[in-house]
Amino acid sequence: MLYLAWDIDGTLLLTNRAGYDALVEAVSDYFFMKEPYQFRHSLAGWTDSAIIKEIVTDVKGRCTSGWAAGLILKYEMYLKRNLQMHKGWLMPNVEKTLQYLQDNAPDITNLLLTGNTSMGARYKVTEYGIAPYFDFRHSAYGDLAEERDELARILYTRLLTDGLIKQDETDTIIVIGDTPNDAKCAAAIGARCIIVLAGSEYRPEDFAACPPWKLWKQLPDDPADFVRELAAPC
Repeated sequence: MLYLAWDIDGTLLLTNRAGYDALVEAVSDYFFMKEPYQFRHSLAGWTDSAIIKEIVTDVKGRCTSGWAAGLILKYEMYLKRNLQMHKGWLMPNVEKTLQYLQDNAPDITNLLLTGNTSMGARYKVTEYGIAPYFDFRHSAYGDLAEERDELARILYTRLLTDGLIKQDETDTIIVIGDTPNDAKCAAAIGARCIIVLAGSEYRPEDFAACPPWKLWKQLPDDPADFVRELAAPC
């Protein structure tokens, strides 16, 4: 059995700034700010927990669990509406690849390994029609840990606890993402990593510090080629 651990934003889909705008709106609403909140860096590759902690600390001088939880709830409320308004899109060949795997590859399970909160992740994949392809129970989400490496360990532990893999079978997990943090978190658990650049903010040279197993411009046009690539030796 192979377990494909997919990132969402930039890998499966792009929301056309729905998440970004929902977060800005949530911060302004939750903290009664008159001016839109300004982020200091790109959010690509960050978990929602880390983003929320940074925002709350910036606004309030410190971060409490109550403020963080309240802001997340406010963000998720605005996210659902913004996803419907912004009209984003799936990345090339995503839907037909997932459909092909469901129909032709019973030994491959699709999971999510994402910086999104569990609810935010469900909203996104549901809005773009790909929710039925994923095993949510064994996935890992950005409200479980601040660091993506920890999310990879959580996903691995969930598979291990339910007896789906053995202690030394992390090579059966393949992380699919678009940022250096995706490659790094795969390495943290000894998993393989495929980086897909179609929706990425990064260039191939940005992955030099932690090279992925494979680096593609986009998913293969023929899903059968995708499956063959997964079976290729490391």
